[in-house]
Amino acid sequence: MLLTSVLGVHAQDTPRAIIINEPSEPIVYPSYHRVNPKGVKLHLVKFDSRHYQLSIIDQKNGPATEWVDAASLGRDQNALAVINGGFFTAKGAPLGMVITSGIQRGANNLSSLGSGFYFANKAHAGIARRSTINEVIRVAKPSQLIQSGPMLYYQGHAVKGLSTEKSRPRSFVATDGAFQWLIGYAETATLAQLGDALGNKALAGVNIYHAMNLDGGRSSDFWISQSVTNGNKTFKAFWNKPVRNFLILEKK
Repeated sequence: MLLTSVLGVHAQDTPRAIIINEPSEPIVYPSYHRVNPKGVKLHLVKFDSRHYQLSIIDQKNGPATEWVDAASLGRDQNALAVINGGFFTAKGAPLGMVITSGIQRGANNLSSLGSGFYFANKAHAGIARRSTINEVIRVAKPSQLIQSGPMLYYQGHAVKGLSTEKSRPRSFVATDGAFQWLIGYAETATLAQLGDALGNKALAGVNIYHAMNLDGGRSSDFWISQSVTNGNKTFKAFWNKPVRNFLILEKK
């Protein structure tokens, strides 16, 4: 029985192949990959959501009030990897909805910067579009959620109309719609270039089904611990600025 039918939410916004009472699978450890699809230099951490999870860390008092960057948070929490999260206002408030450990902050951002949601509960994780998020929240009751955007890839296709301007560092999260996930950093790209690059077949062994842009430019900040295969790396610009929230990769 597919979990999508159990939850009753839109199949395109839930994992496509999570089986109830599935047989145990051998653990594949998170791994770092450097790839260059269509001239876009990407740094990726690949992980299996059956054994590892992305949680949201939100600094309720604003950027740098607890951790100045992804590396300091990762080392403090003994994480596997940390990447910057969603957008925030000039005053440091979340520019979009955030749920961490079941506590909601912020509100629905109706701009293109809020067109996607990463969400997770104990059973599964997914990426949803804004048009379905109310149903996802009602049924899945996520304990972790972050709103960002724009969507870069949706249902296995690049999103049309992405900006061809402002090439800069980018951060993103992507999934094959089942168990395989990527968190990634693009050294420099426009949104259209990044969306096009994610269409490369079997990117680090993952066929992208959904992908969502995170805050980019000066906010892009990606730390990978030495516990990740080929890890022990940090990617951020020297002019990087502190951010409000992060996605943190941990073992379940």
